[in-house]
Amino acid sequence: MAVNRRTLFGRAAGGLATAALASLGRAESSSTDGTGFSVPGPHFAPRARRVIYLFQSGGPSHIDLFDHKPQLARHHGKELPDSIRKGQRLTEMTHKQSKFPCVSSSLTFKPYGECGRHLSEVLPHIGSIADEICVVKSMHTEAI
Repeated sequence: MAVNRRTLFGRAAGGLATAALASLGRAESSSTDGTGFSVPGPHFAPRARRVIYLFQSGGPSHIDLFDHKPQLARHHGKELPDSIRKGQRLTEMTHKQSKFPCVSSSLTFKPYGECGRHLSEVLPHIGSIADEICVVKSMHTEAI
């Protein structure tokens, strides 16, 4: 395999940068107690007695389970408006796409509990405890 000069210098620079970063990280991670770990404690006293953490690698999306988007359903199949994209390229996977249609969830949602929280049909038994669970819906991002 022939390596040109640009590739050689690029790889060499990457190797040097990696070595420099590793040495910086080693200097910052040294601790005074000799264990090699210096993790600060939390800024408040923990009060939770139990936490259920769901990590669903390959599982259904939170959008298909807990995030009812009726506005998206009204725009299903229509082109994504430029007011949403604002000229941004969406992802590396979509850079060759010429169209960007809106796609809503293929699942149905209905309100559950006294709170009326809309939940998906995929987890029907969650609806029986809809008033007892906490669903965080206040996380936002500027990225598409």
